[in-house]
Parts: sequence; structure tokens; C-alpha cells
Amino acid sequence: MPETMAQKRVPVLAALAQATRLQILARVAEAGARGVAAGDIARSVRCPASTLSFHLKELSRTGLLEGRPRGRFVIYVLQREILGDLARYLAGLAGEGRAGRTGKPAASGVRRPRPARGSDRGQLSIFGD
Repeated sequence: MPETMAQKRVPVLAALAQATRLQILARVAEAGARGVAAGDIARSVRCPASTLSFHLKELSRTGLLEGRPRGRFVIYVLQREILGDLARYLAGLAGEGRAGRTGKPAASGVRRPRPARGSDRGQLSIFGD
């Protein structure tokens, strides 16, 4: 069975769900296209080499970072298209995609009651509707 787009995003979201990794991404993003060496990342996020290596491996595995050998060093560069894709996906979930098409602002958090379908009447719900 082919992997859905949502399933492909799960590892990226999981990799982002860690404070040190977000700090690493911020440092690499700050370096821009020229990238940044692992040692500079370690100093900036105050992370031991062994721990940093684990985080860099996870971020690289998901495609968020690309490690490019340069002499004795590995230079890490942010793969912005992966983050851009994720941002567009999340914006769509938040209703941002609809706002752009209709010109209307996205919902302001006001929840409208869902109309009951015929088969839903009289059924218990854990969601309180």
C-alpha cells in the first residue's frame, strides 16, 4: 500500500518535537546556504558531541538537514523545501488555504455546531456534541 502524504510527514513532525533539535534547526537556518559545521552547532546549542550526533542523524534521516563533507568537517545545510511543505500542510489544516482562496479570514476559533446526521441522533459521543 502506498504511503500517504500524511504518513510521510509523521517522521518530520516527530523529529521537530524535541527542543534541542529545534535549536539545531534554528542555528543551521541562521547559517543559510553556506551551512554550518557540527562543531559550531554543538557550541551554539551547548550539546555534547555524542548527543549532537544522534540529533543530526535524526534530522538528516527525515530530510530536514543535509550533511555535506568538506575536508575534515561535515557541513549541515537546512533543506528548506521540507519545512516549506510542512508549513503549507499545517496552514491548510489551520484553514489558511481557504482564506487565501476566498479572501475571507480564517475562522477565529469560534466553534459552530455541526448539524446532526440522521444516523447520529440519539448516539452517545465522547466529544460532547
